[in-house]
Amino acid sequence: MSRVLDVHSRTFLADPAAVGQQLETLASANDDFWVTDLVPPMVLDRGLAVGSSGGHGAVKYSVAKYEPGSLIEFRFDPKIGLDGVHRFEIEGDGEHVTVSHTLEAETSGIMRFMWRPLVLPIHSGVIEDIFDHLERAATGRAHRARPTGSLLRWVSRGIAALESRG
Repeated sequence: MSRVLDVHSRTFLADPAAVGQQLETLASANDDFWVTDLVPPMVLDRGLAVGSSGGHGAVKYSVAKYEPGSLIEFRFDPKIGLDGVHRFEIEGDGEHVTVSHTLEAETSGIMRFMWRPLVLPIHSGVIEDIFDHLERAATGRAHRARPTGSLLRWVSRGIAALESRG
């Protein structure tokens, strides 16, 4: 096993309550939080509730903690080769909002070899796409100079196609 810690954070001008409302749409039919085309949409069998399970594509997890508008933490299904959690947190001072995503896990099996060269770049692209969307919705633009690259998009779509075949 090998320990993984990956943290992404972005601060921008926005009402934290408004971004918190976007979090409340996560995994719903009108999801305005998980906006990325790198991986399939997030699906949860009982919505944003502790114990709800689902994931995105082959990445499976369940809701471990939930504080409406400010925190959602998921526990990975260890069968995917990640034993740990990932979470989104929203904090602010009324004028600025900070959105953070933290992934803390132990890798096992094939994930020990796939994490760094394949999964981490896709994961980072997904999180930055989500942050771009949130910032653009609040301010009209995202500060990231370039969106996630087309090569990574091509690779992630190929993986999704393989997953959909079973």
